[in-house]
Amino acid sequence: MEENMLRKLLLLSGLIVAPLVAGAADYKASLAQMPMYAESLDKGVLVDLVKAIADTSKKSIDVQVVPFSRSMKDVENKQADFHMPLIKPLDMSKANFSLSTATIFHVNFVLYTNKNKPLDPNNLAGASLETDAAHTPYFPFDIKPSTSIEGSLKKLELGRIDGFIFADDATDPLVKSNGLKNIKRQLYKRFEVKAILPKGGENGPADKFLSEAIGKLREGGKFEKIMAAIDHPYVD
Repeated sequence: MEENMLRKLLLLSGLIVAPLVAGAADYKASLAQMPMYAESLDKGVLVDLVKAIADTSKKSIDVQVVPFSRSMKDVENKQADFHMPLIKPLDMSKANFSLSTATIFHVNFVLYTNKNKPLDPNNLAGASLETDAAHTPYFPFDIKPSTSIEGSLKKLELGRIDGFIFADDATDPLVKSNGLKNIKRQLYKRFEVKAILPKGGENGPADKFLSEAIGKLREGGKFEKIMAAIDHPYVD
């Protein structure tokens, strides 16, 4: 009775935690709760990936699906063995974590511009640009944070900013649903997405475990099938 009440409270608070297998696990995975990636313990591309990793490695993995910042902190505090996902940072010098050797998938960052004011993706310094607020560190030039993809796209449509850069999977649907006809798209960069490990964890047990398991999944073709929904070439 008390256990059921506790689980209900955790679900209501947005914290979803449960093991993929019963008993003590070999590894603990922390997944950021995000649409498509990990929506619940039973739904999401990364949930399917972790299940496949457990199956092919014959290792048990406890998994939790929690808000992004909580997931990161649990790895930094060594309460989880690895977190997914994180776009590989440009600068790791101040990071309180390490990156997996294996690349989990790639994400297409697209430059959206006004058709009447084209920009060169290779020469963006000085332009009035915006991106999602959490992703400003991924650019080597001045770019403003945005708290609304839709809002930034509408400003771009009206010519109030020069460009918006963000992941195509998150942005393209909003261009279409809002009927924005004055926007042009170009590939800015294809970023690597990694798992993160506790500080100093590169080449450690969890890192080698992930590399070996993902390698086996790639060899059998299963990795590409699982990741196809979120890892795809840029289509102009």
